[in-house]
Amino acid sequence: MTLTQAIGLVALLAVNRAFAAWVTPRWTLNTASGWQAHGFASNLTTPRHLTFDNAGNLLVVESGKGVTAFKLNPDGSAASQSTLLSLTSLNTGIALSADGTTLFASSSNYTWSWTYNAATFTLSNQKVIVRGMDNADHVSRTLLRSTKYPDLLLVSRGSNDNLDYDTVNISSGRSQIRVFNWTAAPSAGYDYLDGRVLAYGVRNEVGLAEDRSGVVWGVENSADNLVRVNGGVTTDIHQDNPAEKLHKFGDALQTSNKFYGYPFCFSVWNPSLFTSETFKVGDWFSQQQSPYASYNDAWCNSNAIKPILLLKDHTAPLDSKFGPAGDNNFYVSLHGSWNRNPPTGYRVVVVPGGVDSAGTWAPSAGITSTTGYQDVLFNTAETACPGSCFRPVGLAFNPSGSMLYVTSDSTGEVFALTKSGSTSTSTTTTTTTTTTSTTSSTTSGGGGCIAPHWAQCGGKGYTGCTTCAAGYTCTYSNDWYSQCL
Repeated sequence: MTLTQAIGLVALLAVNRAFAAWVTPRWTLNTASGWQAHGFASNLTTPRHLTFDNAGNLLVVESGKGVTAFKLNPDGSAASQSTLLSLTSLNTGIALSADGTTLFASSSNYTWSWTYNAATFTLSNQKVIVRGMDNADHVSRTLLRSTKYPDLLLVSRGSNDNLDYDTVNISSGRSQIRVFNWTAAPSAGYDYLDGRVLAYGVRNEVGLAEDRSGVVWGVENSADNLVRVNGGVTTDIHQDNPAEKLHKFGDALQTSNKFYGYPFCFSVWNPSLFTSETFKVGDWFSQQQSPYASYNDAWCNSNAIKPILLLKDHTAPLDSKFGPAGDNNFYVSLHGSWNRNPPTGYRVVVVPGGVDSAGTWAPSAGITSTTGYQDVLFNTAETACPGSCFRPVGLAFNPSGSMLYVTSDSTGEVFALTKSGSTSTSTTTTTTTTTTSTTSSTTSGGGGCIAPHWAQCGGKGYTGCTTCAAGYTCTYSNDWYSQCL
């Protein structure tokens, strides 16, 4: 069987469905004060990550099916739905080149590229960019195309088990983020081990994002069913430990080879479960189990880089995005737990933060906080999850930054969130009213504020800063995006 036969063929514009307006969500969409939620699409096949193309169309990966494209109405609702790509091995990752003419998508074993025409929804010239990534258990291969370095594509690969002990070795190629120059890929694609290592010891880093200065951040799904062995006594601490992590990895151009702890070092969320020891939130702990007892707390403190911020245990973060211009916050989707009773997660949260003069982001809270984030979208009854609720996965802001689109793989839906000036507690019915919402901003648009290096400074629908910091010019990329370079 040839590679082309194995990975399937591209299907061009097979279906085109028209929509009237917003759709009714399966479960009530509860939002924090100042937010509104709408049902955007339903009856999808396990929708995962999503992105907007340079023409303002929304592209959604349907796991086990392919990529679906949506044209939007002026109010942000779906105008039509088309099958862009039929490829059953796709599961999560999707990205676009800076000029919008190259589409990237991933399976557990491959990352491919296609030449993409946003006007006609057509794909051609399929190529392998990365191969050799297949393993058991964690099969998502998140893709991040760097904004600062447009030729660089980051690919995240998870572990092959809950505790994949071989990943302490950088040569394993698992639980890592590697970086590839996609414009120089060999004809057969890169082997995953050919990539430069940005980070290893990251169990399953499904959500990646780049701040305005080019620093890469990620959210990690930590381990399940952990215990603590101390003085020969084994204590089950898994109900409220370990914490999920928010990592700061640095510039995508770096070959950092930095180790972030997995499979031995974990972050304390609830110290009280360590009944005979004294810990605080954010401390490293290890299981200290034979035959790996030498990888103890002291080893972790000497060898592993701690996260910057913690998220509640077992909430399973699956995507992350920085806010658009004027919004210095960080958004995370929490898919929800299976290893905890009662369940937890099943929501979208925002991590408040700020940026320095270079555009480097930092959260407002630190690693010792358990309140460093706030709810944006959540279910009515978390105790009914996972069976009777939505489970957020992918996040994408539209080009103007006025709406945040969210997939729910368990219910086959996409939602649209908008900021508003009043409290919105739930959305359960279809609306046909055209609305216009804009993202609230801490600075005025136009020339009244200064955009830092690498920040957006123009484009259709853009309302943020249009004047670049001294030494930088607002450079046209496409009709939807100009950047301070």
